[in-house]
Amino acid sequence: MPSTAGRDTLAALVLEALLLLLVTRWPLARRFDDSDRGSGRIVELPSVRRPSVPRALAFLLVAAAVSTAIVALRHPQLMQAYQSLVADTLTATARDPHQALVYARTLPPLLPAAVVGYLVTMAVALPASAGRRLMILAHAPLFVALSVLAECFTALLGATTGMPLAPAPLIALALQSTLGYLLIFRLTFTTYSLPAVTPLPSRRRGRDWHDNLVLSLCLLASLGLVTAIALALIDQVGGHPLTVFLILASLRSAVTDLTFVLLTLVRAVGGRTPRPGPLRPALDVIIPAYNEAAGIERLLRSIDRAAEGYGGPVHVVLCDDGSTDDTRALAEAVVGAYEHATGEVIQGRHGGKAKALNLALARCTADFVFRVDADCALDRDTFAGAIPHFLADPRVGTLGVLPLPKEPYSTWIDRMRAMEQLFTYGFCLSALSTVDGVPCIPGTFCAFRRQAAVELGGFVHGMFGEDAEFTCALGRLGWRAVVAPQTISYEDVPASIGQLRVQRFRWGLGGMMNFSRFTPFGQGAPGTRFWFELPRSAGTRLTSPVHFFVLILAFVYGVLQPQPQHNIARFAAVFVLAQLPALLPRVAAIFYYRRAHLLAWLPLWLPFSFLKRFFQLESTLACGTRRVRPPGPLRELFGAGRPVAAAAPAARTSARG
Repeated sequence: MPSTAGRDTLAALVLEALLLLLVTRWPLARRFDDSDRGSGRIVELPSVRRPSVPRALAFLLVAAAVSTAIVALRHPQLMQAYQSLVADTLTATARDPHQALVYARTLPPLLPAAVVGYLVTMAVALPASAGRRLMILAHAPLFVALSVLAECFTALLGATTGMPLAPAPLIALALQSTLGYLLIFRLTFTTYSLPAVTPLPSRRRGRDWHDNLVLSLCLLASLGLVTAIALALIDQVGGHPLTVFLILASLRSAVTDLTFVLLTLVRAVGGRTPRPGPLRPALDVIIPAYNEAAGIERLLRSIDRAAEGYGGPVHVVLCDDGSTDDTRALAEAVVGAYEHATGEVIQGRHGGKAKALNLALARCTADFVFRVDADCALDRDTFAGAIPHFLADPRVGTLGVLPLPKEPYSTWIDRMRAMEQLFTYGFCLSALSTVDGVPCIPGTFCAFRRQAAVELGGFVHGMFGEDAEFTCALGRLGWRAVVAPQTISYEDVPASIGQLRVQRFRWGLGGMMNFSRFTPFGQGAPGTRFWFELPRSAGTRLTSPVHFFVLILAFVYGVLQPQPQHNIARFAAVFVLAQLPALLPRVAAIFYYRRAHLLAWLPLWLPFSFLKRFFQLESTLACGTRRVRPPGPLRELFGAGRPVAAAAPAARTSARG
């Protein structure tokens, strides 16, 4: 039992943890930020910088140098210094120096080192004022302190409950990862100029409790199974701290993948997929188009075929957003020749996609509206397969389908995008539909109730990711989002790495902006999409550079200080084996949707994933930053500051899908 002095130290430790959590938590509500000067459905932000390969490469070079310094520094060795700090803190709390030292030596301090390395690199590479760079660096000691407290909490928990030592690193890593997500969110919200928190109230009623319960149970079951797998792997390959960490970090995505598998089983048991019935309510289709002469005819003809397959009234409203090519003339010719649908082409003023969508929406009169991007095409059964979901459940406000690249495939990017969509929409988002956890129905194809869109005020203007904002905004108003993978739409895919870069740059900025607008720490988390999937997906994107640091640190450690327990070959083998549980659902999705020919292209998935993360890094480094307001330190501790426009002109990219 701890002594009186030990209990006093423990109490002080708890109070310190609460204070640090308060400092971390306070800025997440974003009530301090006045970066967004817009109101309502208008967002007004400083311009973002253009994507820059030299800037991103500079980040990676600084990252490699910082990682090497962390491992190579001899006096003191930073990783051993961290373990000593944990041991000293535990000794002061539990009064057992030997046990504290034994426990500390089992810790793999790779995550704290990776986060600190990321923060140092970001402070050097991010275009920002000197005050902002200092504020970024100030997050490093904050995370180290939180990480040490997490390690000590795990040790005290084990001593109190008699828990064996083996699960301790898993619990500590789970706590550290959660704290790491919170810290990166804090860094994002206090550093960048982002949209204001949504003013929409939460009107969710009904089955939120049921969705929350089902998802929580699936998460717990998945976590238990993955923990058992991790312990088995650790038992087979040995317990060196860095090896243990690589196993745990590699299995991180397996928890969510297995959760999606369990949700899919729940959905299969819960009921049948809605099927077309005799009702054929009127539909409107809205299309924003700017210089889309290359593909607009194919889209409009596919809509006429889908109208034939549907059998009910279908009306098309295409808004030409100031095109300088033949988009309008081609569209008018095809619409004038319609046999099964009707349509009109209206003129916009090149005000952006959201304004074009809102102009088209204002012409709609049907209860159900389909928003389709101009570079897409519809399957003949698209309308017939989508409408039954609305008719079967009056709570469904928006619906997406399985979007696939247009066939035939001609590039390796086509194949990679097909794999990505089969897994994301055919598996992950389809599973999340079970508990209303879908954070974004993509703008390439989105069906929704006109009543819900009118109540919302249409599509937001002035930010990337208007489709994600639309989905989450409808969610706050109480409408459910569904993905129906049995129905397929087709879309253009970037034909080159340059086009892929532009697309992922937009998506990276859109993800940051949408998460900042619907942060669960600001206006609450009404439903699973807000407390689970939105922060999970945003955290995965925002922390991807930290994972890069983990791999660099492990590699450098194996090169500079090789031992039988932690050489490069051993790390590589463990890492590859630990990836297998995460690959299984992806391969299963490919087989399920009868696209087995894609498996031959699977070796290219790794470079494709690297490119995606590189372009995500570009978008993070391009976002406008906020200036620190004097007197600075005390106010900035809680996130205060003034927005500052980026030094470079805005990137001229559309907000397409």
